[in-house]
Amino acid sequence: MSVPPRRYPAFDGTPVAAATDPHRPVSPLIGRESQRREIEAAVHGLSQGRPAFLEISGDPGTGKTALLAEVTRVARVAGIDAFNGRPQPVDGDLPFGAIVDALDGRLPVAGGERLDRLPAAQRDVLAAVFPSLAADASAPSPPDIAAPYRAAHAVRVLLEDLASSLPVVLVLDDLQHADAGTVDVVCRLMCTPPRAPVLLAFAHRHRQVSPRLRATVDTAREVTRLHLETLAESHAGALMGEDTPAHARGELYRASEGNPGYLRALADVLEQGPPGIDEADIAPVPPWFASAMAAEVARLSAVGRLVVAACAVLGDPLTVPSVAAVAEVGEQDAYSAIDEIASHDLIRLVAGTGRFGFRHPLVRRAVYHNVSPGWRLGAHARAAQSPSGGRASAVGTAPHLTRVATPGDRAAVALLAAAADEVETARPRQAAQWRRAALELLPYDGTGPDGEDEHTDVRTGLLLALGRACEAAGQLRQGCDALAEALRLIPPGAGGRRAAVATGQARLLHDLGRSGEARALLRAELAHAPAEADRAVLSFERARLEVSSGSPAAACADAAQAVHIADRLGLRLLGCAARGMLAVSAVLSGSPSADGFADYSRAAADLDVLPDEELAALPDAPLWIGWAALVLERPHEAVRHLDRAVAAGRSAGRHAVVCHALVARVAALCATDRLTTAEESADEAGRAAWLSGSAALHSSVLAARCLVAARTGDLDALRGHLAAYGTPVEQGWPGALAAEMVAEARRAAGDPEVAAAAKASPGGPEQAVPSGAATRRTLSADLTAGITTGITTGITTGITTGITVGITVGVTAGTTADPTVPVIESAAADPPGASGPPVADRPSAASLTARERQIARLVSEGLKNREIAERLYVTQKTVEMHLSRIFAKLGVSNRVGVARTLYATPTTSH
Repeated sequence: MSVPPRRYPAFDGTPVAAATDPHRPVSPLIGRESQRREIEAAVHGLSQGRPAFLEISGDPGTGKTALLAEVTRVARVAGIDAFNGRPQPVDGDLPFGAIVDALDGRLPVAGGERLDRLPAAQRDVLAAVFPSLAADASAPSPPDIAAPYRAAHAVRVLLEDLASSLPVVLVLDDLQHADAGTVDVVCRLMCTPPRAPVLLAFAHRHRQVSPRLRATVDTAREVTRLHLETLAESHAGALMGEDTPAHARGELYRASEGNPGYLRALADVLEQGPPGIDEADIAPVPPWFASAMAAEVARLSAVGRLVVAACAVLGDPLTVPSVAAVAEVGEQDAYSAIDEIASHDLIRLVAGTGRFGFRHPLVRRAVYHNVSPGWRLGAHARAAQSPSGGRASAVGTAPHLTRVATPGDRAAVALLAAAADEVETARPRQAAQWRRAALELLPYDGTGPDGEDEHTDVRTGLLLALGRACEAAGQLRQGCDALAEALRLIPPGAGGRRAAVATGQARLLHDLGRSGEARALLRAELAHAPAEADRAVLSFERARLEVSSGSPAAACADAAQAVHIADRLGLRLLGCAARGMLAVSAVLSGSPSADGFADYSRAAADLDVLPDEELAALPDAPLWIGWAALVLERPHEAVRHLDRAVAAGRSAGRHAVVCHALVARVAALCATDRLTTAEESADEAGRAAWLSGSAALHSSVLAARCLVAARTGDLDALRGHLAAYGTPVEQGWPGALAAEMVAEARRAAGDPEVAAAAKASPGGPEQAVPSGAATRRTLSADLTAGITTGITTGITTGITTGITVGITVGVTAGTTADPTVPVIESAAADPPGASGPPVADRPSAASLTARERQIARLVSEGLKNREIAERLYVTQKTVEMHLSRIFAKLGVSNRVGVARTLYATPTTSH
């Protein structure tokens, strides 16, 4: 790694002024209602014949120019002349630049004969200031004719004359760049206002404005001061528009820090990846933003431009010694340049330190890409070698090594690997980039005993870590490729690491829609796994794959094997996860429900004693236990377990786990009518799905949004979510959950197909659900086939408080010993009047409370009071109390009547 022998130019020539980009979107006045009212009051106040002053200040990008445009619009609507100007580009350096820009081109027309009525001395001063009047000067101007005090007086007289018949508005923008003459005129106008209805509206960046203008504004009377702060998130959302994906809005707002200009720039490059997550690559910025920043940099001196280029190469935080080394200037020159750059608000001092940082990462990106590439590479090489400024850490050096290190540099490989380990949790994309760079630097040298690669272990470790980082960064295909390469390097039959790589690759293959390849991989690995612990891990992953693909019956055996081995070896976390999965699989496949309850209870008890720190090693454990609680009608417990799954998934960088847990949390919260919290969970799930890069997860999130909108009654949002949902992507158990959420949403939206299906059913639209045994057979077939559109009956009939109760009944299809069959058959054989009034005349089961519906279901399954009490963890007296209420509400006198009301088709009187 060598430093180029000479300094390359940081910029390629003369300064470039920012041109107006015709494609740059105009910022609407969102979140500026109070400022708009102040503007209208100031313009309309001119009708009283008095002058007025309006100051608009704020950081770059906050919308000062948009507010000045509003001033002009309001004035012209009122029939008032508005003159607009701003300082000229740096290469012009025209005295009184903003004043000239505003008035010069219109003076011959707007002034007309009025200018001829001015005294000759005033006309001579104006001619010295305004080029369009120079030809009308009575004589050559003396050297001091345009002295500031003379010019200010002449401009004031001119404005008074222009406003003699109608008010006048003078609008000046960007006064932080104004020359001394312009500042003097503005200050003198405020100190001695025109004696006419003149509104002077001006804008500036408050951090860069001249001290004289600041002092004058602060002490002047009759000045309306509008200081623009950042936008609230609700206003920023409106500014983004409907085309911005919902899951990106929060991230955009956080990355923009509420600044409208930065928000617009980030939205323009949204397709490059999630904003603000990390800076794996210093991504380009939109052309309009690059042009604006080029103009700002062009105002610096030559040394200032060189030093700001070095700052962009180094990145935050900046120290003067390190900047001086990279820019190859003396430290004193660097200190002076830093002062200059800070005065232009490109960088700011970090409070309480001796370091500096760019005012926003977008500014650094724009400056970086404005530097010539050859000079950049040399600067990166110097930065990688520079020991000064405390930047010698692995994380500080890694960005430079990725660009200048040469293949075979083992020290660079070790440093990049260490840096990636350090940032993986917070910045997975950057960790992935550094590991790719390390792999490219690692040679295949063939120096092992049999000519094999000496660096196989290092390469395998990097590939395994790369796969993990890619998964966390949503780069599923790249992560799968990395794990496939790692598996190729590990010999068959090797334990431990090979099983971990295989399960990781299988998980990514499934997420990519390649479940067949995942099954084949796990089958092959299980056939050669030498250790029981490896077989437990592989069996668990195969069970997860089966139940997630819609084959819960096939998952039961693998989950049971994983439980058996985990218990024998004392693998508590894996045992918890496998038991939770076994409970879900047992319910979905129609195994006896008591087994599901027992597995869930044991898994939940074991999980509760495990500390949160351990769960990050396998966040699937709280996820599956939460899912089990959901299908077993324990929504409150489900929320508790799913909260731990979200935290563990985030800690492990498993966005898929986080998303699945949040979607399931939405279902559980809706079941308990906590709709506001459910909506928040759906929003969080959207972000997790976006970060994961999975279309299937995005589909699940849309289903969750549909359910929340249906429950809250927001029909506009509901129709929008249903339109975006389209064809289901998710499969298996997550797909069943998503499909039922969408089914309820479509009913709430009045979907004609759903209504037609209900009307065509034997019982008519009021009760479109077939009898219990037939329903369960249909739902089992649906789940196996991946259709899943009728996985619950509770939502259709209004029998359940949410999505979970119906799932429990519906998925028992296919059992050989259905405990509800004797009760259902008895109910079907019962004469219409045997247990109360005809079904059609009885009160609807929807009148039952959540607990009463739960008990009614268990009664219909043939459970006795004692068994129900044990199942629900309540006393028998509580069950008896609920039963008496159930009998009264349903108009029946025995358990058969309860079952008949829940499952039988209503009759029609003749």
